[in-house]
Formats: sequence, structure tokens, C-alpha cells
Amino acid sequence: MRHSEPAIEKPDLATVEELAKFFQVDRTAVPVVMSAMGVPKRGRGYPWIRIWRALGFDLKTAENLEDLNIPLLNLKQVAAKLGESAKTTRRRSNGEHRDKSIPAYIELGPRKRLFFPAEIKSWLLGEQLPFGREQKNLSFIPGQAKRTGAAKEARREAEAALSPSPSAAALFMAPPKSG
Repeated sequence: MRHSEPAIEKPDLATVEELAKFFQVDRTAVPVVMSAMGVPKRGRGYPWIRIWRALGFDLKTAENLEDLNIPLLNLKQVAAKLGESAKTTRRRSNGEHRDKSIPAYIELGPRKRLFFPAEIKSWLLGEQLPFGREQKNLSFIPGQAKRTGAAKEARREAEAALSPSPSAAALFMAPPKSG
């Protein structure tokens, strides 16, 4: 009689092709996106659980984990579902429209904004989400700080905090010459 050992559960890995379809990017961009998200490759793929956590999901609230694998919608697809132009949808998601309640998005580049289909559907129908996700905009743009100047702005603020104020500097200056 053979004793069977308990099967080691194999982690659910996403292939590069699956992630390219999920994020609507070219397969060559997948490693860059995963690196920006902080998700390492494990063997032949990337662990879905790490991807979902990076995207802000509360996995305890998800009814069906397979629902989280549904490809994301781009801005034009969301605009078509809403029956409006992509420009209006972008303004709405930027908070520049009078209705600022559109669900949070994921930004993968300056022209790549994605939304979760279940969030858009529940938002349109006024239903509860089938999962919990932290509602904040996520940006996974490699080298974003360099392009936006955020690092330069932070450095200027730090330098301003360290430099003496004009009134303190006046204490160490020679008095103005009268003449």
C-alpha cells in the first residue's frame, strides 16, 4: 500500500501573455510594469496574489478570485460604457468634472489609464462591489518622478526648509550704509 503525500499547492501564476491581455499592453512591457509594481517573477510567471495586493485588493472580501483576473478597461472602453467621450471620462477621473465620483484608476503611462470592469459596473448600477479594494488612484509608471519633476520639487522644498529665512539672514548682514 502506498502512502500518498499531501499535494503541495502550486501558486497561481500569471503568464506574460495573460498579463499583457489583463493590462492591455505589449508583452514586452509586462516585466517593466511588474517591476514598477514590485512584483517579482517566480519561475514561469508572476504570482496573482502579489499583483492583486499591489493593486489594493482586500483578498478576504473577494467572493471569487477568478473575477479579479478579468482584463482591465481602458479609457475609451469606459467612455463607451458611460455613453460619453473619452475626454469627458478623463476629466471625470481627474476630478475636473462636476461628477467626481468615478472609481479610481490605474495609470501605467502618460496615456494608459485603466479601470476595473467590476468597479465600473457596480458604479453604474449603484451596486455593492464583489470585492474590497482601496479606492485610490495607482500609478505604476517607471521613472515617473524624473518625468514629472516630483523629485526636483521635493529637493527644492527640503533646501528651502534648511536655508535660513530672510529675517534670520538679515541678523548676520552688515547694516545698510546711510548716505
